[in-house]
Amino acid sequence: MLTVMEAIEKRRSIRKFKPDPVPDELINQILEAARLAPSASNRQPWRFQIIKDPEEKERVFRETTFGARHVFEAPVVIVCGSELLTFVKGHKMAPPGSEYFGADSDDWESIKEFIPDAQLNTAIAVEHMVLAGTALGLGTCYAQRLRFGQIARILGWPRHITVFTLLLVGYADEDPAPRPRLPLEDIVLKEGNIPQ
Repeated sequence: MLTVMEAIEKRRSIRKFKPDPVPDELINQILEAARLAPSASNRQPWRFQIIKDPEEKERVFRETTFGARHVFEAPVVIVCGSELLTFVKGHKMAPPGSEYFGADSDDWESIKEFIPDAQLNTAIAVEHMVLAGTALGLGTCYAQRLRFGQIARILGWPRHITVFTLLLVGYADEDPAPRPRLPLEDIVLKEGNIPQ
Protein backbone atom coordinates (compact mmCIF):
# COMPACT_ATOMS: atom_id res chain seq x y z
CA MET A 1 0.00 0.00 0.00
CA LEU A 2 1.15 3.55 -0.69
CA THR A 3 2.36 5.88 2.02
CA VAL A 4 0.27 8.98 2.74
CA MET A 5 2.64 11.23 0.76
CA GLU A 6 2.71 8.76 -2.15
CA ALA A 7 -1.10 8.73 -2.23
CA ILE A 8 -1.20 12.54 -2.15
CA GLU A 9 1.26 12.74 -5.04
CA LYS A 10 -0.46 9.98 -7.07
CA ARG A 11 -4.07 11.15 -6.59
CA ARG A 12 -5.87 12.41 -9.71
CA SER A 13 -9.48 13.26 -10.50
CA ILE A 14 -10.58 10.29 -12.59
CA ARG A 15 -13.42 10.71 -15.07
CA LYS A 16 -12.97 7.50 -17.08
CA PHE A 17 -13.53 4.24 -15.23
CA LYS A 18 -13.21 0.59 -16.16
CA PRO A 19 -16.51 -1.31 -15.81
CA ASP A 20 -14.95 -3.72 -13.28
CA PRO A 21 -16.89 -3.91 -10.00
CA VAL A 22 -15.21 -2.64 -6.84
CA PRO A 23 -15.15 -5.25 -4.05
CA ASP A 24 -17.18 -4.37 -0.97
CA GLU A 25 -14.06 -4.95 1.12
CA LEU A 26 -12.36 -1.97 -0.57
CA ILE A 27 -15.44 0.22 -0.24
CA ASN A 28 -15.54 -0.60 3.46
CA GLN A 29 -11.88 0.35 3.83
CA ILE A 30 -12.60 3.69 2.18
CA LEU A 31 -15.57 4.27 4.50
CA GLU A 32 -13.45 3.32 7.50
CA ALA A 33 -10.94 6.02 6.50
CA ALA A 34 -13.82 8.53 6.55
CA ARG A 35 -15.05 7.26 9.92
CA LEU A 36 -11.63 7.95 11.44
CA ALA A 37 -11.46 11.55 10.18
CA PRO A 38 -11.20 14.43 12.65
CA SER A 39 -14.10 16.81 13.23
CA ALA A 40 -14.70 19.88 15.36
CA SER A 41 -15.90 18.86 18.85
CA ASN A 42 -15.95 15.27 17.51
CA ARG A 43 -19.37 15.87 15.90
CA GLN A 44 -18.72 13.41 13.04
CA PRO A 45 -21.51 14.85 10.86
CA TRP A 46 -20.64 12.87 7.73
CA ARG A 47 -23.20 10.45 6.33
CA PHE A 48 -22.77 8.23 3.26
CA GLN A 49 -24.99 6.26 0.92
CA ILE A 50 -23.56 3.83 -1.62
CA ILE A 51 -25.10 3.61 -5.09
CA LYS A 52 -24.12 0.73 -7.37
CA ASP A 53 -27.44 -0.08 -9.03
CA PRO A 54 -27.27 1.06 -12.68
CA GLU A 55 -30.89 2.26 -12.72
CA GLU A 56 -30.40 4.38 -9.62
CA LYS A 57 -27.13 5.79 -10.98
CA GLU A 58 -28.87 6.56 -14.28
CA ARG A 59 -31.59 8.49 -12.44
CA VAL A 60 -29.05 10.48 -10.40
CA PHE A 61 -27.08 11.20 -13.59
CA ARG A 62 -30.16 12.23 -15.57
CA GLU A 63 -31.86 14.36 -12.93
CA THR A 64 -28.99 15.95 -11.03
CA THR A 65 -25.67 16.20 -12.88
CA PHE A 66 -26.04 18.59 -15.83
CA GLY A 67 -24.77 15.83 -18.15
CA ALA A 68 -21.67 14.64 -16.25
CA ARG A 69 -21.61 11.18 -17.82
CA HIS A 70 -18.80 9.90 -15.57
CA VAL A 71 -21.26 9.92 -12.66
CA PHE A 72 -23.19 7.15 -14.39
CA GLU A 73 -20.11 5.30 -15.63
CA ALA A 74 -18.37 5.04 -12.25
CA PRO A 75 -18.99 1.58 -10.76
CA VAL A 76 -19.64 3.13 -7.33
CA VAL A 77 -21.16 6.47 -6.40
CA ILE A 78 -20.87 7.46 -2.76
CA VAL A 79 -23.34 10.18 -1.85
CA CYS A 80 -21.67 12.25 0.87
CA GLY A 81 -23.83 14.31 3.19
CA SER A 82 -23.76 16.23 6.45
CA GLU A 83 -26.05 15.53 9.40
CA LEU A 84 -26.98 18.91 10.89
CA LEU A 85 -28.55 17.43 14.02
CA THR A 86 -25.04 16.77 15.32
CA PHE A 87 -24.87 20.56 15.78
CA VAL A 88 -27.95 20.82 18.03
CA LYS A 89 -27.08 21.39 21.69
CA GLY A 90 -28.13 18.43 23.81
CA HIS A 91 -29.37 16.38 20.84
CA LYS A 92 -28.76 12.62 21.01
CA MET A 93 -26.65 12.92 17.84
CA ALA A 94 -24.45 15.67 19.30
CA PRO A 95 -21.30 14.48 21.06
CA PRO A 96 -21.01 14.83 24.84
CA GLY A 97 -19.64 18.16 26.01
CA SER A 98 -20.58 20.08 22.85
CA GLU A 99 -23.32 22.21 24.45
CA TYR A 100 -21.14 25.34 24.27
CA PHE A 101 -21.55 25.62 20.48
CA GLY A 102 -24.49 24.78 18.29
CA ALA A 103 -28.14 25.37 17.50
CA ASP A 104 -30.60 25.72 20.37
CA SER A 105 -33.24 23.62 18.57
CA ASP A 106 -33.59 21.29 15.60
CA ASP A 107 -35.88 23.59 13.59
CA TRP A 108 -34.56 24.41 10.12
CA GLU A 109 -33.90 28.11 10.77
CA SER A 110 -31.64 27.17 13.70
CA ILE A 111 -29.71 24.30 12.14
CA LYS A 112 -29.18 25.68 8.62
CA GLU A 113 -26.65 28.16 10.02
CA PHE A 114 -24.38 25.20 10.72
CA ILE A 115 -24.26 23.91 7.13
CA PRO A 116 -20.78 25.44 6.52
CA ASP A 117 -19.39 23.86 9.72
CA ALA A 118 -20.91 20.48 8.90
CA GLN A 119 -19.69 20.54 5.31
CA LEU A 120 -16.16 21.54 6.31
CA ASN A 121 -15.97 18.48 8.55
CA THR A 122 -17.53 16.29 5.86
CA ALA A 123 -14.95 17.53 3.34
CA ILE A 124 -12.16 16.28 5.61
CA ALA A 125 -13.78 12.83 5.75
CA VAL A 126 -14.26 12.77 1.96
CA GLU A 127 -10.59 13.62 1.40
CA HIS A 128 -9.67 10.74 3.73
CA MET A 129 -11.73 8.49 1.39
CA VAL A 130 -10.01 9.90 -1.70
CA LEU A 131 -6.52 9.22 -0.32
CA ALA A 132 -7.50 5.78 0.97
CA GLY A 133 -8.96 4.95 -2.45
CA THR A 134 -5.75 6.05 -4.17
CA ALA A 135 -3.64 3.97 -1.76
CA LEU A 136 -5.86 0.94 -2.54
CA GLY A 137 -5.36 1.35 -6.30
CA LEU A 138 -8.72 2.97 -7.05
CA GLY A 139 -9.57 6.14 -8.91
CA THR A 140 -11.90 8.76 -7.45
CA CYS A 141 -13.50 12.03 -8.44
CA TYR A 142 -15.57 14.60 -6.61
CA ALA A 143 -18.73 15.65 -8.47
CA GLN A 144 -19.84 19.14 -7.46
CA ARG A 145 -21.94 20.67 -10.25
CA LEU A 146 -25.12 19.02 -9.00
CA ARG A 147 -28.72 19.59 -8.07
CA PHE A 148 -28.10 18.76 -4.42
CA GLY A 149 -31.72 19.04 -3.32
CA GLN A 150 -32.85 16.69 -6.07
CA ILE A 151 -30.29 14.07 -5.00
CA ALA A 152 -31.68 14.25 -1.46
CA ARG A 153 -35.22 13.84 -2.80
CA ILE A 154 -34.28 10.82 -4.94
CA LEU A 155 -32.67 9.15 -1.93
CA GLY A 156 -35.38 10.15 0.53
CA TRP A 157 -32.99 12.04 2.80
CA PRO A 158 -34.59 14.32 5.41
CA ARG A 159 -33.92 18.04 5.32
CA HIS A 160 -31.45 17.86 8.20
CA ILE A 161 -29.03 15.72 6.14
CA THR A 162 -27.66 17.92 3.36
CA VAL A 163 -25.92 16.51 0.28
CA PHE A 164 -22.33 17.74 0.10
CA THR A 165 -20.86 15.93 -2.92
CA LEU A 166 -20.83 12.71 -4.87
CA LEU A 167 -17.62 10.70 -4.71
CA LEU A 168 -17.12 8.50 -7.76
CA VAL A 169 -15.06 5.37 -7.18
CA GLY A 170 -13.72 2.71 -9.52
CA TYR A 171 -10.67 1.43 -11.34
CA ALA A 172 -9.18 4.18 -13.47
CA ASP A 173 -9.29 3.85 -17.24
CA GLU A 174 -7.05 6.88 -17.72
CA ASP A 175 -3.78 8.18 -16.29
CA PRO A 176 -3.97 11.97 -16.29
CA ALA A 177 -0.82 14.03 -15.85
CA PRO A 178 -0.55 16.08 -12.67
CA ARG A 179 -2.23 19.49 -12.81
CA PRO A 180 -0.03 22.54 -12.19
CA ARG A 181 0.36 23.62 -8.58
CA LEU A 182 1.56 26.92 -7.18
CA PRO A 183 5.03 26.92 -5.63
CA LEU A 184 5.29 27.05 -1.82
CA GLU A 185 6.57 30.63 -1.87
CA ASP A 186 3.26 31.71 -3.45
CA ILE A 187 1.06 30.10 -0.80
CA VAL A 188 3.03 30.66 2.41
CA LEU A 189 2.52 34.21 3.66
CA LYS A 190 5.42 35.78 5.53
CA GLU A 191 5.54 38.87 7.69
CA GLY A 192 6.67 41.84 5.65
CA ASN A 193 5.77 40.13 2.37
CA ILE A 194 1.96 39.91 2.54
CA PRO A 195 0.21 41.07 -0.66
CA GLN A 196 -2.01 44.12 -0.29
